[in-house]
Amino acid sequence: MSIQDHLKPTDMKEQIVLPSEGAHGERDGTATATCYCGAVQIEVPTEGEGLVDTFICHCTDCRKITASMFASNFVVKDSHLKHVRGEDKLTRFRQKDTIATGNYMENSFCSVCGTLLYRRSSGYPGMSIPRIGTIDDFALQETKFKPRVETFEKDRCAWLKPASVEEHVDGAYYTAGKEWKSKHDGVGGKGD
Repeated sequence: MSIQDHLKPTDMKEQIVLPSEGAHGERDGTATATCYCGAVQIEVPTEGEGLVDTFICHCTDCRKITASMFASNFVVKDSHLKHVRGEDKLTRFRQKDTIATGNYMENSFCSVCGTLLYRRSSGYPGMSIPRIGTIDDFALQETKFKPRVETFEKDRCAWLKPASVEEHVDGAYYTAGKEWKSKHDGVGGKGD
């Protein structure tokens, strides 16, 4: 079954960027992030108050949900996240059993290809946590979305070297509290 089978004819008018194409271009301080098959696309800020932070996470939950050794993420305010297409193609799964802080985490996956587009935690009201790997302009992954913090280092695989980032934290960075809250006007701060 092809992607065309899952999209409405009106959706096909927009060019679908596939991962191998690596779309270029940042418009008005925003960028697009697309699932693997192209059915779901969001627009996110690349700067300013809407882009809260960027980080790598080695927690067991991120390792399991990505089927990898860590997740590369960024935090945006929900007021700055726009669904360009395919919001109706998202499947959501919510649970708290594997979350270190005990907060509920809602995961939004493309129902066609299974890509995890973003997560939302009950610990960060008004925030979303998209995946850096979904950003269409690969150059932005190296610049504006380069991870600033490495979290849950205590869970990092021994054979994996520390990342070249500004800050290293053994657990959940966003539970560190005071300094993060003061940098971000008290938004969130309760961890994953």
